[in-house]
Amino acid sequence: MEDTVGYLLALISGLLFGASDSLVRAASAKLKPQQNLIISLLVGTPLIWVTALLLGEPRLSVGGVLAYIVAGLLNFVIGRLLFYYSITYSGATTASILTSPTVAIAALLALIFLGEPLSLRGAAGVLLVTLAVLIASYNPSAKPLHGGKASLGAVAGVAASIVFASTAVLVRAASSIWQADPLYGAAISYTSALPVALAWARGSLKPTEDNKRHLYYMVSAAIIVALAQVTRYYALSTLSVAKATVLIFLYPFFTLFFSSIMRSVTGERPRPIHLIAASLAVIGIFLVEYG
Repeated sequence: MEDTVGYLLALISGLLFGASDSLVRAASAKLKPQQNLIISLLVGTPLIWVTALLLGEPRLSVGGVLAYIVAGLLNFVIGRLLFYYSITYSGATTASILTSPTVAIAALLALIFLGEPLSLRGAAGVLLVTLAVLIASYNPSAKPLHGGKASLGAVAGVAASIVFASTAVLVRAASSIWQADPLYGAAISYTSALPVALAWARGSLKPTEDNKRHLYYMVSAAIIVALAQVTRYYALSTLSVAKATVLIFLYPFFTLFFSSIMRSVTGERPRPIHLIAASLAVIGIFLVEYG
C-alpha cells in the first residue's frame, strides 16, 4: 500500500511540476528569474510548513537536518534559479527536457566515483537522454525574454540537472539513513534557501500595474511547485530513487501539454520535435534506471 501511495505521489509530482513550469514562463514575460525565485520561496515556505505541521512527524536527526539544509541551498537556490533562467531563455517545454539528464548524470557519477556498473541498456539510455538534450538545445520552444539567448538557456538547463541529481541523492539519504520525515525535510530545505533569496529582493517585487497579472501567475506557480516538492520528497522517501524518478520525470510531457493550452500567455510554440525529444528523454531515463 505504501508503495502504491509513493507511485501515485511521484506521478502527481510530475504533473504539478509541468503546470508550475508553464506558469513560470507566463510570469517571466515581466518578471526576471531572480524575482521568480524569491516569490516561489516566499509563498512556498509557509505553505510547506503548514503541510508539515498538519501531516508530518517531527522525526529528525542532526544528519538528516544537515542533509536537508544542503539540499535546500542546492536545489531551491542554485538549481531553481538556473532552471528559471532556462525557462526564460529557452521556453518551459525545452527547459523541462534540458533537465532530463539528471538521471543520466547520477548514473555516470556512480560509475566514476562508486564503481557501480552501467549496463548496455543503461548506456543506451544515457545516449537517448543526450540526444534529447541536443534536440531541445537547438529547438527552443519559445523566444528568449529579457534580452537573453537560447544558448544560455540550454546551458542553464543542463547545469540545473546536475544540481537536481545531487539533491535527489541527499533527500533519499536523509530519509533512508537518518530516518528524517520528508515533509519536515521539505520545510527545512525551503527555509534554508529563503534568506539567500531574500538577499536578492532589494525592493524588486513592488507590484505595478504593468506586472501585477504576472505576479499572480508566479504566486500560482509557487503554490503548485511547493506542493510538487512535498509530493516529490515523500515519493523519494517511500520508493527507490529509480522508481520515483522515472515517474516524476514524465513531467516534460505535462509541461508540453500545459504550455500548449496556455500558449496565449506563455508564448510557447511546442512542435512535434519537442514531443520526440520528450519521448526520447523519458525512454532514456527508464533504460538508465532499469537497465
